[in-house]
Amino acid sequence: MRKLFFVAIALITTVSAHSQDEQKRSSFNIEGQIALTTDGKGVFFNMGGPNVKFNFSKLSVAINMMPSLRFQEDKVKSLVTPMLGVGPQLYFLKDKRFILSFPAYYNTGTNKWTFTAGLGFSLTKKKK
Repeated sequence: MRKLFFVAIALITTVSAHSQDEQKRSSFNIEGQIALTTDGKGVFFNMGGPNVKFNFSKLSVAINMMPSLRFQEDKVKSLVTPMLGVGPQLYFLKDKRFILSFPAYYNTGTNKWTFTAGLGFSLTKKKK
């Protein structure tokens, strides 16, 4: 988990350093998004949650909290399990509407983190 955190911080710092010359703008928006991620064993359906987002000219980077539903056959838990994920997301292409998502989930039953990766889409149209 520490490695993922440090990689995310390094990525944000690098992208931020390259965009120092760009005009800075900040705004408050409510953004709807969905994503499907997997860890190879189960599938996670993620819905957008609160985030800290950094916007750049061709890319946006966010650290998100993602309410999710896990679909996985498990002897202990049911087929569908609600979970809360946290992790970085990269927004790109077509006005930053496509998402690469990397949420991590803490499993209290096994006391282990599950790292996932997948694709998503921002449902909110960008204002011009």
